[in-house]
Amino acid sequence: MSDPTEDSQYVEIADETTLSDGETDVLVRHVKTPKGERLEVRSATDAIRIDAMGLESLSWQDQDVFGEFLDREYEFPIASESDAATETITEFVISNEYADVAVRVLETAEGDRLVLEAPKKQYSLQADPTCLDALAEQDSTIFSAFLETPHGPDGHAH
Repeated sequence: MSDPTEDSQYVEIADETTLSDGETDVLVRHVKTPKGERLEVRSATDAIRIDAMGLESLSWQDQDVFGEFLDREYEFPIASESDAATETITEFVISNEYADVAVRVLETAEGDRLVLEAPKKQYSLQADPTCLDALAEQDSTIFSAFLETPHGPDGHAH
């Protein structure tokens, strides 16, 4: 993917931070474009921009979705946000008229984590740099599949 953020007069980088686990580094940006806010996830070789609806649909996926992106089984220790060793590096909200998603980057004993929380749907998801690296390599059409259940896996009942 070309780098749409570099030298663009139409994009404002509101916040950015790098997540690292010692092996993989991923840049995460809160960008504001003429078409709205996006979370940009940038790996060493690719990048993806995700709007609030896409992030909300990602928040109700289970951790297995990253294994699918990586083409292998992948598990990582879920960091507890109440853990005394957890520090919030940055936090912001990506929103549009349909969805609001809180984005937090945590530094934990197990490495950096990105936490997506969709308060209206009451779902959240954690991702480490390896997961985010795999996400950056995806085509944005994955969110169409996620949105086949627009109210989450439990429908309106959740």
